[in-house]
Amino acid sequence: MSDPDASQSHFALDRFAAERRRFLAEGALYGAAGAGLLASLGLSGCVTAGQKPSAGGPPAAAPPAPPAAATAAGTAPPGPPPLPPEPAESQRAPLSDLKGKVAYISAASDGIGLGIARAASNAGMKVCIGYRNEARLKAALPLFKPGNAGVFPIKHDVTDRDGWARMLEEVKGKYGRLHLVVNNAGVKTFARVSKVSASDWDNAVAVNFTATYNSVAVCLPHMLEHGEGSHIVVTSSMSGLLPGGPLGVYTATKIAVVGLIEALRVELEGTTVGTSAFCPGGVNTDNYLGTGEENPFLKAQAAARPAGMPRFNGPPPGMDPLEAGERVLNGVIHNDLFIITHPEYMPGTQQRFVAMLTSEPVEDPPPPEQRVRGERRVLHAGIYPREIVHRRKPRKSYRSVTL
Repeated sequence: MSDPDASQSHFALDRFAAERRRFLAEGALYGAAGAGLLASLGLSGCVTAGQKPSAGGPPAAAPPAPPAAATAAGTAPPGPPPLPPEPAESQRAPLSDLKGKVAYISAASDGIGLGIARAASNAGMKVCIGYRNEARLKAALPLFKPGNAGVFPIKHDVTDRDGWARMLEEVKGKYGRLHLVVNNAGVKTFARVSKVSASDWDNAVAVNFTATYNSVAVCLPHMLEHGEGSHIVVTSSMSGLLPGGPLGVYTATKIAVVGLIEALRVELEGTTVGTSAFCPGGVNTDNYLGTGEENPFLKAQAAARPAGMPRFNGPPPGMDPLEAGERVLNGVIHNDLFIITHPEYMPGTQQRFVAMLTSEPVEDPPPPEQRVRGERRVLHAGIYPREIVHRRKPRKSYRSVTL
């Protein structure tokens, strides 16, 4: 389903990413030579400081800054070379229109994943749902409204790297292209880092973290190649921002995937792929709540439960999974770096960040200027101030799946 122009664009983006990392790591001068390099890659349309993104296609580039002058003939310029210019605005949403696009959501036969899949189907997307349990899948399918775009189940183990490649081939064979991937699978383990067994640690890392890398390694090249606008979401948790409970292994892996998404945002600015870390609080797992029907999977489980085991009555206090799914898609169409659905966690989260800031040593004399200058490449990440400006823009709703 690919074409030569798209493949060439993908190759150019790979080269651009490598060169951008080289600029950051080695401090290559960004002047006339840098502009020539970008032009040779066909990427003179990358956003630079002081430039607004253009309406159609990649953002336009500003004229390159002149190279720093040398202090004397044959000598290097004083101090570290200048950094490459940064975008003036947060990356605009590559996938702002969901209708007719193709989504794959892993672990989507129940819980949050099913809520996201239902919301995507309601939004007019062609939905591919990853599953492992046949009984859960059978119970999930009736919840998709008749008349919406199709639902295509794919049996998939997210820890199987080759399984991701097979999944993508199935999606391409059915729909041609994939636009949204939600790596939603997770292991909610209560194991503590101080006591966890090696096998339990390896399993949690494989599902909660390495599976995310697997999804990116397989799906990102395809998304860059077709260039129609795509998005990658990873379901983390508020535990990925606030280690509020004794969930050491879970917290460590969920913090890790937030960092992965932040790194991807830096690497993919200026491309046709957006990124979001979804950090929910408590969400109900039963998608049948509020439908007036009983979940047939849970009903069968209850019938098989030994006599005398307690059953919990009454609605659970978590967020409805369909609402959580709508909030995820709202984050996608706006290209939100962080999709946070539960404001009640934010005071605790703020305390964590304030604890970091107040740990800064205020010393006299201040740090040596030479050391600060040498470190300046890692003292700032432009994705955060740009995201702050982006998130301050009003929107009609946090559940709307259209702009």
